[in-house]
Amino acid sequence: MQIGIDVGGMSIKAGVVDDEGRIISRASVKSEADNGEAMVRGMYAAMLQAMDRGMVPKSSITAVGIGSSGICDNKNGTIIYSGNINYDNTAVREYFLERIDARIDVENDANCAAIGEYWLRGADCDNFVFITLGTGVGGGIIINKRLYSGINDGAGEVGHLTLYPGGRRCGCGAAGCWETYASVSALIRDAKERGGYFADCGEIDGRTPFEAAANGIPEAVEVRDNWIKNVALGVCSLINIFQPDRLVIGGAVSKEGETLLRPIRDYVSENVYTRAVPGLKQTEISAALSGNDAGIVGAAFLHKLL
Repeated sequence: MQIGIDVGGMSIKAGVVDDEGRIISRASVKSEADNGEAMVRGMYAAMLQAMDRGMVPKSSITAVGIGSSGICDNKNGTIIYSGNINYDNTAVREYFLERIDARIDVENDANCAAIGEYWLRGADCDNFVFITLGTGVGGGIIINKRLYSGINDGAGEVGHLTLYPGGRRCGCGAAGCWETYASVSALIRDAKERGGYFADCGEIDGRTPFEAAANGIPEAVEVRDNWIKNVALGVCSLINIFQPDRLVIGGAVSKEGETLLRPIRDYVSENVYTRAVPGLKQTEISAALSGNDAGIVGAAFLHKLL
């Protein structure tokens, strides 16, 4: 048995995961994002609650994986930088090893989601890229069936490739990042800035432009299609760089299915570098299967792909 812990700014979720990737019990505790020590205690508490609910003894746990936002140093088991959560330079592994005899891994949460999606698909390809479209744009890269971490364990920050030089200012401090054009936050911003129908439709979320476009609202069609084009630009670049067997798009917006995927595939097929050679294998582009469980499952299986 293994434990997966998915750390967020609002909650910490933990699950006991069997060797087939099934979550057999789970628990969630509230995050105290402004208190690093409390966050680590919360991770451990969530783990114990999940084990208790599944009647799983500590002796049966062989590995614990923890997924957090930001840059994680798995070699030393620390969270180096975590963005919106105040626990930079926190020794997570040390805390857990004092309390449980198991392998402890610490990794970026988007990387964990990538591993979770990859594992739940049967780990049936060698090279795999996962992107998640949400408040920002995150990602994870698997090369030759291993997570690619790069120097500083900071690889996979796909949202910060430059899409439009000198463009919109990103939270990272740079300008023109893909995240500022292809996140769901960007989609909501675009709708609000477009006005017209969106000025009078009430609260706007990521579904609003898609729903309005499906009903034929011209402003919504414009906003939706332009946003999807920006997503496709980044996807095509990633495929040109990594040539993965499969690229999977996650986040709640992936539930839009073919409305989202078809124009992305069309753009890629017309612009990807390998289009020039007929008969070459092309990257399969699909939506995520695992939903909100990918982070827990991926964290639990960190020990298999690191």
